[in-house]
Amino acid sequence: MIRSPFFALIRKDLKGYFDQPTGYILIVIFVAMLSWAFFKTALLMGEASLRPLFTVEFAIDRPSLPWLMTLFIPAATMRLLSEEQRDGTLETLLTQPIRGWVVLITKFLSGLIFVSIAILCTLGIPIAVSTAGNMDWGAVASQYVGSVFLAGSLVSIGLFTSSLTRNQIVAFILGLTLSMVLMIMGLEIVAITMPSNVANLLQLLSPITHFDNIGRGVIDLRDILYFITLITTFLSATFLIVRSRTLSHETSQYRNLQLGVAGLIILSILIGWFGSDIKGRIDLTEDKVFSLSPATVQILNDLDDLLTVDIFMSADPPVQVSPVSRDVNDFLDDFEAGSNDKVKVVRHYPEDDEKAERKANTAGVPPVQFNLHSQGELQIKTGYLGIILTYIDKREIIPFVDTIDGFEYRLASLTNKMLSDNQEKKTVGFTSGHGEASPAQQMMTFASVASQQYNLVPVAADPEEPLPLDGVDVLVVSSPKEPFGSFHEGSLREYIQKGGKAFFNLESVLVDTQQFAGLPNRHSLANFIEQEFGIVLEDNMVYDLQANETLGFSAGMRGNVMLPYPYWIRAVIEDKKVAGNVDSVVLAWANTLGILDLPDSQYSITPLIRSTNYAAVDDSFRNLKPDSPIFTDPLQTNFFSSDLAVTAEGSNGSRVVIVGDADWISESATQRFTNNVLLGLNLLDWLAQEDKLASVRSKVVSERNMVFSSDQHRNLVQYLNIGGVPLLLILLGLLRFWRRRTKGFKGNWRRGLPGTRSQVATPDQESSE
Repeated sequence: MIRSPFFALIRKDLKGYFDQPTGYILIVIFVAMLSWAFFKTALLMGEASLRPLFTVEFAIDRPSLPWLMTLFIPAATMRLLSEEQRDGTLETLLTQPIRGWVVLITKFLSGLIFVSIAILCTLGIPIAVSTAGNMDWGAVASQYVGSVFLAGSLVSIGLFTSSLTRNQIVAFILGLTLSMVLMIMGLEIVAITMPSNVANLLQLLSPITHFDNIGRGVIDLRDILYFITLITTFLSATFLIVRSRTLSHETSQYRNLQLGVAGLIILSILIGWFGSDIKGRIDLTEDKVFSLSPATVQILNDLDDLLTVDIFMSADPPVQVSPVSRDVNDFLDDFEAGSNDKVKVVRHYPEDDEKAERKANTAGVPPVQFNLHSQGELQIKTGYLGIILTYIDKREIIPFVDTIDGFEYRLASLTNKMLSDNQEKKTVGFTSGHGEASPAQQMMTFASVASQQYNLVPVAADPEEPLPLDGVDVLVVSSPKEPFGSFHEGSLREYIQKGGKAFFNLESVLVDTQQFAGLPNRHSLANFIEQEFGIVLEDNMVYDLQANETLGFSAGMRGNVMLPYPYWIRAVIEDKKVAGNVDSVVLAWANTLGILDLPDSQYSITPLIRSTNYAAVDDSFRNLKPDSPIFTDPLQTNFFSSDLAVTAEGSNGSRVVIVGDADWISESATQRFTNNVLLGLNLLDWLAQEDKLASVRSKVVSERNMVFSSDQHRNLVQYLNIGGVPLLLILLGLLRFWRRRTKGFKGNWRRGLPGTRSQVATPDQESSE
């Protein structure tokens, strides 16, 4: 038996939730709505993450957990003190030999435990989604931790408003209003309508801002302190209101209580305003996205002299870049701390320092303009967030940092560039003259990003002359459709046998996108790679009925419709040492590769990309439409995983990548799928032996795709959470009611509803039940 009044009071209030139907109804509605809203978005995104569940974006038709809690928690806490006041039991409790703060803390903890149970009832979502994709469980843990802290804040607010009135409905309306005001004032759409200093203060004081930070997967001491201070502030205010009913307002004890509460409120504002100076955080993400990677640390260890990082930033940044400014500051602190005193970060504020302004403008760090809506008028505000890296006599510039995504790679690559003794970039040559895809036209995005690290040059020659491959570090051959000729094939063979590096993106089938039909490509270099490496480029087309992408197709008068397209498959990366941390890539109209066991071959062949176990091949490729009959052919039951890309390493030092597709780095694919660009760059790095940057770049984007084995699998995951978990909660409630009835309890199940009375036991009575 529980003898402590503290635990007895908590038990009493929890029984008040679970001895009546309203507690179960609240949890059932909460879980069902969250599950429905999550899968409504997640199934369209196709991403194995809880981002739709914990997003801070406000959408009435897709409520996320933080916004639904803003409605749910005032309903759950409205009775905690208002009911006690209405029934006259609060005075009874306060006249017991129990301290007033004990009564208050137990009310808070019982409300928080009830809400936390509701939050934990959504754990079925990540568990179910993990059956269809690779979840980042570190980020999931951080998101649930952030949810409990946010719940604590909203419970303290609900407890405060419940102490203001005896009417539960009034307490609910007050709690909902106050919670919504605090949440909404952190939204950017609200902040941009105010002066920057006011907007930044409101964002820092809003729970939604700090929840968003934790929801990324980072437990930051500043955010934890904020939530603790907010909870303490409202609990103190509640204690002041409760004690005011038993203390004379003329006594010194009451005045001291007022001063204490006022001090806590001021402390909360100060922590919100000056909290950016507090350091300390834990990165829980699986890939340590917000921490320095070992490759970056290694680059810093290679520094022989001091690297100076001058950051030009606004002391009062525009609201659009305020969160980025915080992340950049945090990262630069880590960058400096991980350098063993080889990096010095200097912060400048050009808007307040004329000398810093001249230095920024001279170096090429201009102010950036942002639109603000203030007092009904459109206003322009300028802001700085640029960086200059200086190492000995070398300098690199980042004019403006608009996102933290990829920021580590930009710093690491620029630092690595300055470290290099030879400042000349390595050269990547693209063959032309044989019907290849042009990097300037068909591969603009890939070529644009690759040109930041490499010199890109065309490689072309007369068919009767060898290819000019002198000085080419990596040779890219992308979808030839005309004969290479013996001279040029001989040039390729000689280049590779001398230790050259080649990147083949080949197609045995060409697709007519007007008719959606395939035609054999007789000049795909299939014979060359088979003779040289023992790799067979097969005449087929891979499709996958589960791991595929949704594309837009013309539907006549109805315009464009979005349909699953099995010929654009989501393939799996097999060799992470070559591909970096990229997990998957989209291949469009891919061909399978066969690996021959050639005697005395000097090449070591390793699979790089494979289709999933739900893939098959179309050997006729006559109908490549999204409703191709082959997808529903009952005789087509041969599903298997195939090699779609391989790497070859020769004993002479040569490196080769062969991909049975060329459209995967075309403009139509790279604009949709950032992982394609990322993988292409990582493969170039591996070929050019710039491997150390691949692990850094792979942190730019982390795609975790959700792939269901069948429609039944998808429906099971979805409806078990939308309907199964709420049904289980209903059954538990009925079971508890039945057990209470069989034990002789005749409690009123309407207890806690507006207009009903309830008998509240004292702690001693409660503990003796």
